[in-house]
Amino acid sequence: MSPPFVAVPPSENPDGYCLIKERMTQALRHFKELTEQNVLAQVWAPVRNGNRYALTTSGQPFVLDPHSNGLYQYRTASLMYMFSVDGENDEILGLPGRVFQHRIPEWTPNVQYYSSKEYQRLNHAQHYNVRGTLALPVFEPAGQSCVAVLELIMTSPKINYAPEVDKICKALEVGFLLHCTIYYS
Repeated sequence: MSPPFVAVPPSENPDGYCLIKERMTQALRHFKELTEQNVLAQVWAPVRNGNRYALTTSGQPFVLDPHSNGLYQYRTASLMYMFSVDGENDEILGLPGRVFQHRIPEWTPNVQYYSSKEYQRLNHAQHYNVRGTLALPVFEPAGQSCVAVLELIMTSPKINYAPEVDKICKALEVGFLLHCTIYYS
């Protein structure tokens, strides 16, 4: 059973949100120093969308291999998407919304195995050769509230994400935004 869903919307705590955004930026810079892979790392954070909240990567920190035009194009395509954080149907939530709401990581060796209902950006993934994806919930330092989702996107299939998870946890520690509990089965 998942822990209760708790989110602190940015509009209700703008100072805390700016601090989290700044620390996520620091963490992503550190992550980029730790990895040599061709990877896009982007943050999805909640914003008000009418009377509901949705995750967006627009205006959020990201790091990108400057030599990967496909990942740059995929980042640009991702900016057009918003994912519900309060939907009941996992298909409406999308990958970032599922991770945010359920507060557990999700990964796949190849997003192209998903249906377009499970992964709404599937056409873009196919077009820009996106394969391996890892999405991790990010919690505020006390560990009670999920404040964002960190998504890693690669152009090669990936089965073992343990090294990436370790690097992300170290980067979040550097950004003082640590609450990185990963359960392996």
